[in-house]
Amino acid sequence: MTEISIIIVNYNVKQLLLQCLKSIYSKANDTILIETIVIDNDSKDDSVAAVLKEFPQVILIENKFNAGFSAANNQGINIAKGEFIFLLNPDTEIVGDALSQLLNFMRSNTSCAVVAPQLLNSDKSIQPSVWKNHSVADLLIETFYLHKLFDLINYPDSKLNTTFEAKTASGAALFFRKKLVSKIGMLDENLFWMEDIDFCFRAQQHGSIIYLNTTQIIHHSGQSQKTNYNIAIANQLISKLKYYKKNSSVISVIAANIACFIFILTRLFAFSILMNIKEIYKLKAKAYFYSLKSFFKYLFLNDNSIYN
Repeated sequence: MTEISIIIVNYNVKQLLLQCLKSIYSKANDTILIETIVIDNDSKDDSVAAVLKEFPQVILIENKFNAGFSAANNQGINIAKGEFIFLLNPDTEIVGDALSQLLNFMRSNTSCAVVAPQLLNSDKSIQPSVWKNHSVADLLIETFYLHKLFDLINYPDSKLNTTFEAKTASGAALFFRKKLVSKIGMLDENLFWMEDIDFCFRAQQHGSIIYLNTTQIIHHSGQSQKTNYNIAIANQLISKLKYYKKNSSVISVIAANIACFIFILTRLFAFSILMNIKEIYKLKAKAYFYSLKSFFKYLFLNDNSIYN
């Protein structure tokens, strides 16, 4: 019987994907029965051919369009045979005996709903990957540049060197029992960038979310965001509004919409002034203009599109 189903969604990061798969199969313990499912979202960089050639044991789903992160992960969950699901980004690498450690921890802690391993940056420094519950207050604070004074989301850096019960965790590496999905449902396909937060928010009702600092995964983060700021920023902001609408009161949702509008305008104004200094400022100015149009479409036309 398959014990762990590792699910990886890929989109145009062939080399990182191959590196990830290599780390899985080089570090996998022979005593653990795993299957690896790769869902490719219509990559144009020959990712599919490379996986078929170098890792024929992988179960490969080839989408003919970019289905998005949530929908593609749900495809993998639907066909997974494992007792446990491990959602893993393609820009990650397994460190040491991480798979065995995650499996053993979950089997020894039946009250645990989700385990989040410690994520490391490319330089092996600790990457913040667990947070407190997200609320509208967080967006309000960030809108007015007060997040350096009032940090309601992040745990102290010192805490990331310990194992503790967190509230939400990064979807770059989430480990849970497959039967959890029958209780809370799969990833919300209407969200992008907040789908992991929403999943953990629902999972809290059925057990604890544990940050396991003794188990590590390297996460070369930010690769997709660098390629298209329009998509990254628009999805990030609109998904926050969708998340608040789903999990907050009407008054909070109104406050979030107002805060988001101010957030976009202030960043658009700032980057428009700076756009002639550096190319990145020009890209971000365009991205916030794109996000402003997306915001109006969401607010007035009820457009819930995921931007790919």
